[in-house]
Amino acid sequence: MAWLDTLLDHFAHYPTHLFALLVVMALSKSTVLISSVLPPASVMLLAGIAVSQSSMHPALTWLAVVMGATAGSVLNYHIGQLMGHTRRVSRFTAKHAGKFLRVQRQLHKNGLLVLFTSRFLAVLRYIVPLAAGMLRLSAIKVYAISLLSACAWAALYVGIVTGISL
Repeated sequence: MAWLDTLLDHFAHYPTHLFALLVVMALSKSTVLISSVLPPASVMLLAGIAVSQSSMHPALTWLAVVMGATAGSVLNYHIGQLMGHTRRVSRFTAKHAGKFLRVQRQLHKNGLLVLFTSRFLAVLRYIVPLAAGMLRLSAIKVYAISLLSACAWAALYVGIVTGISL
């Protein structure tokens, strides 16, 4: 466990490195390709380490998680936009046009609520922004809802770690 003491000592002396690591971890947990590799509690663990370091205020921990989570959702949205124009996706949507149209109507009808709540469900955290991009939902709405949901998600993580009741 000497490596852990060395790591914690490093972050105590370089809080900007800890901030950057939190941003990258939150972005990774919100990105379709990377999230499946990371352990589920990785952001919670890192937030705990960050808050335990007296060199980093809980508000900065919250900000780092918000920045990374929002960036991950926005990245997924744009990946979805790129995927929406591929032949494979076009063939799939043509083959299942009825189902796809129902999903499309639901996302257009309840898209903001679905985008917000998906942040709190592991797999949906990156699938819904991806689908929103494929369906060409309004980028500004997706950005705004991603930011709001990331704020709430980060507040829950940091609040649990610090013992702050919301």
